Amino acid sequence: MNQRKSIAIISIFTLLSAGLLFAQERVAIPNVPCPHPITRTLTAPPPSPPTLNPTDFSGALGTAVQGSTWNQTNPDHGFGHSFKLPEAGKCCVWTRATLIVKVKALVPGPAGSPSSSNDWVQLVKNGASVPGTGQQPFIAGATLGQTATVTIAVPQNILNSGVVSFYVQDDSAVTGAELRLEGCCIN
Repeated sequence: MNQRKSIAIISIFTLLSAGLLFAQERVAIPNVPCPHPITRTLTAPPPSPPTLNPTDFSGALGTAVQGSTWNQTNPDHGFGHSFKLPEAGKCCVWTRATLIVKVKALVPGPAGSPSSSNDWVQLVKNGASVPGTGQQPFIAGATLGQTATVTIAVPQNILNSGVVSFYVQDDSAVTGAELRLEGCCIN
């Protein structure tokens, strides 16, 4: 009886394993090009004021960016802006995004000093930095008025949320930003 029971259990596990392997092979979706690619670029230059998504700029982060202005002239004030994504269209989805932020140093100083050189540009979500998206535009040191451009690939989970928000630390002015969107439509 024990031998029959063991054979039955082994047979069941073998059938289940084979079925799972077969199901995995059937579910595989081939990597095919998008039949109808779409693109759109959202820009946020002055004179329009920055827009802040209250969920992304909550708590201490919200306090740091309160009163944000484009191309600010006073140091010691953070900057924030949120891009609200437009509808991609019927049967369409946004699949990639690149954020491009142009900054200007307001406080000169060598690398590592409490100046524009230690400032970060980063994506934020729900009042916190999004890991792996931060960059220091003046990491090697900054001269007064020096400009830099930071390019950040937007993670898919942030893109799927419908809002892309970014924060720039307090000794750098933001002169402009754009969000380049890529998507796919099946019709």
